[in-house]
Parts: sequence; structure tokens; C-alpha cells
Amino acid sequence: MKDLTYGNYKTLISTLKKDYSFTCFSKIKFSNEPINKKVLLRHDIDLSLEKALEMAEIEHELGVSAVYFLFLRSPFYNIFSGKEEKIIRKIIELQHYIGLHFDFAKYDNLTISQMSYQIKREIDFLQDFYQVKLDGVSFHRPLSLDFFSRLELSNYPHSYEPVFVNNFKYLSDSRASWRFGHPLECEEYQQKENMHILVHPIWWNEENVKDTECLDNLRTVYHQGFEQNLYSELKSFWDGKKKTDNEK
Repeated sequence: MKDLTYGNYKTLISTLKKDYSFTCFSKIKFSNEPINKKVLLRHDIDLSLEKALEMAEIEHELGVSAVYFLFLRSPFYNIFSGKEEKIIRKIIELQHYIGLHFDFAKYDNLTISQMSYQIKREIDFLQDFYQVKLDGVSFHRPLSLDFFSRLELSNYPHSYEPVFVNNFKYLSDSRASWRFGHPLECEEYQQKENMHILVHPIWWNEENVKDTECLDNLRTVYHQGFEQNLYSELKSFWDGKKKTDNEK
């Protein structure tokens, strides 16, 4: 059950679905529906949009929606490139929510108000390009809860607001293991209390794979993509080289 395989993920979601309804951050913050037996299923997309799409397809098959938090500025993917734009639009088409995964490290020594301004700027970029209302904001390597308690983004909830911290049991597969216990083994699940589950698609596979292998696989895919893009962008150059070589 604790192995991070797609089979176990399907079991987890199917089991939760029997007793819980899946929701999103904006509904919890802004609607009047009771916060009772709810699951906030969230994905922070740190490394791979391809892996995110695999998970989105599984969830769609099971009839649940999750929130996919995307970097605006990532060294590993480009949300404005043709290929990766198609992946994100497919995730939206599968009836999932999109949010901003904000990285404090991209900015230096900002005040709360300055940080709020930069977050809203990144939200605007994402929304304008994809023409979809973002569900909220999550944070990469988050700061202290005291900081978050003072951060207000008006129409956009963030994942560390008191309404989420105080009303939901938080569980995460960070570093390729369930750091705060498996969702189906915790006391809160037995009591059918609300759950906020963070899942990183990069760690999940058809079969059980070691954490370092997951990163090796990512490295392989990344290099393959680089070679394909290099050839595609310089096709006339390579064709000319082959022609010259053949004439020698």
C-alpha cells in the first residue's frame, strides 16, 4: 500500500471516494458548503509535466478532480512552449484545476506587500495565457506559518491559510515517502476528518521504483527531449552537414 505505484494510487483514491468528496481551495474558502468529509488533492509540479498528465488521466478515470500547481518560471519545463502548453490544456480538459506554484527563491528580500504583488503578477501571466481562473497558490519550500498568516491574496486562496491548516489533516509524499503517515492509516481517516493530500507525480510509476531511479528516469527523458529539440531547431544545419559529408 505504501509503495508509490499507480495501482496503489488508484486504490487510495477509490477508497477515499467512498466516504469523502473531492474539492478545491477556492470552493473551501469562498463557498458556503460545509467543510465536512472533504479531500483537497493537490499536486505541486516541480519537475515533470509529462508525469503530471499521467496522474491527471488516472484521476479523471476515477471521477475525481485535483489541483495542479505550476511554476511560472521553472528550469525543467516551459509552460509557454508548444508541447507543454498542450499537456497543461489537456489537464484542464480532464476537469482538473490549475494553480500557481510560487518560488520565493526567485525574488530577494521582499516585504509581505511586495511578495503579494509578485505573486499576483505571476497569477496574471498564467491566467491570461491559459484563459482559466486559477484555483489558488502553493509555495515551493515554504516559509514559516507566521509569514503565511499575514499573507493575503484577496481572490486567490493559498494553501497555508488558516482555513486549510486548521480544518484539514495534511499528508504528503515529499521525498518519495508518506512523511506524515499514509492517508488510509492515519487517525483522521478513521474519524473521517478532512484531508489535504499533496502528491508529487514524479515519484509515482507503474511498478515500485527507487527514489533515485525516478530521478534517473527524469534525467533520461530530459536529455532525450533536449536532443529532439536540438535536432528539430537545427534540421537544415544537420541536413546540410550530411549532404556535405556524403559529397566528400
